Amino acid sequence: MGASRDYAVMPATASFRRLVLLAGLMVIVAGRPGARLNAEPVDVPEQTAQQAWSDLKDDTYDQRAHFTAGVNRLSARLNDQIRALRAKRAGMTTDLKDWDFMMKDVDDARSMLTSRMTELSQANTPETWQAARDNIGDAWTRAEAAVDKMNTTTASS
Repeated sequence: MGASRDYAVMPATASFRRLVLLAGLMVIVAGRPGARLNAEPVDVPEQTAQQAWSDLKDDTYDQRAHFTAGVNRLSARLNDQIRALRAKRAGMTTDLKDWDFMMKDVDDARSMLTSRMTELSQANTPETWQAARDNIGDAWTRAEAAVDKMNTTTASS
């Protein structure tokens, strides 16, 4: 009986961990100075974002702490970019359907990154950690491409 109960709890535990991670990220972002101010679009140079990922992409299992801290910074940057896009959307008057459709890609990419960060936190061998690191790289690339696409859209405001 105990074994079957453990299997029933496992999926709930994974979901709970994801919720805790997401809640923690939200607390960190919400607690930052100026987080409650009206969001203004902020230009984040693409080179800086790429340099940050390039500083992390070759980290090893022994450099987990450095990698995790760097990914958390990238995640916070992505949150800032999404907040700026939402502020821009709030002032728009036309082309809302196309904008919203493209914004769904950004939201999906953000969800993927969050999910991959959870997978990374559960990786406990060098091999599984490296695979999780590479998956985060794919998710980060997708998220940045989606944000870049939104920033180059010609939607009216």
